[in-house]
Amino acid sequence: MKDTTVPGLRTDTRQGFIVLRLPAQISWRNYAGIREGVSRALAVAAGDLAPDRPATDRPATDRLAAGRPRKGVVVDFGDSILLDASGLVLLARTETRAQLLGCPLRAVVPATAAPVRRALHLTGLSSLVPVFEDVAQATAAPVVPGETATVDTGHVLDAIRALHPADAGLAPTPSAAPPELLITTAEAGDGDHTVVHLSGVLDPVTVRRLGETLTSLVEGDLRHLMVRMGDRLGVRCDPLPVLLGIRWRVAAEGGCLSLPGLPARLREIIDREGLGSVFSACRSGEGRALGAGPA
Repeated sequence: MKDTTVPGLRTDTRQGFIVLRLPAQISWRNYAGIREGVSRALAVAAGDLAPDRPATDRPATDRLAAGRPRKGVVVDFGDSILLDASGLVLLARTETRAQLLGCPLRAVVPATAAPVRRALHLTGLSSLVPVFEDVAQATAAPVVPGETATVDTGHVLDAIRALHPADAGLAPTPSAAPPELLITTAEAGDGDHTVVHLSGVLDPVTVRRLGETLTSLVEGDLRHLMVRMGDRLGVRCDPLPVLLGIRWRVAAEGGCLSLPGLPARLREIIDREGLGSVFSACRSGEGRALGAGPA
């Protein structure tokens, strides 16, 4: 492998792919350099790089452009340690650029790197970028049409922020508009339950509005509620205190509050706390019309 301008970041080609082996430690300190190297590799693989310097003066990824077109880019985490959220942000933003360039992007995370694999799963990154155990597998797998289908990575970045709430490097881009939470309600079709759909961002401000909305529904004699969140909801706070308060209130009057389709992180918290049975649909509402068993 050839060294790049970032210590520990190496690039090579394998089976028509450009392979970048990441440094042993990834943090915000070397994030910018790594991102530049990966972006350059994507441009080369997509044939979108116009060399303007002699080959001997260009980085290794530039010189690779002189060969035949590349199938895509493989980001090899190897035994890298993620010191903060930067490595996850790198992969999410690289995936977005790969989509724009129409360039297949793959990741290599060995089975021994359990913390990295777990982080990719919890944030949804593993559903956006194909993950392999070694470079041989990543470069041998055929490129499938549609592998670079358009996806929205906004919810993944929200999940990364939720996983690393104290990471100063994850401050959202300043915006004049405050986060929004869209709340809509609909009948479940069984004549008893009401479905509450959430989209947008759930944070310390909007979660209070969720509590107020659920309270008004209960005061309007709606006792059987289903709150649907989904993985695309940006979760930036813990909504369980509000949800538990509403649940105890409706349960005291023979009602229920169920949570079908939870974001992965909330599902993990609820399972860890043993609250799965608490947020279950009541017996009369389970089954066909709701399609919601225990949450």
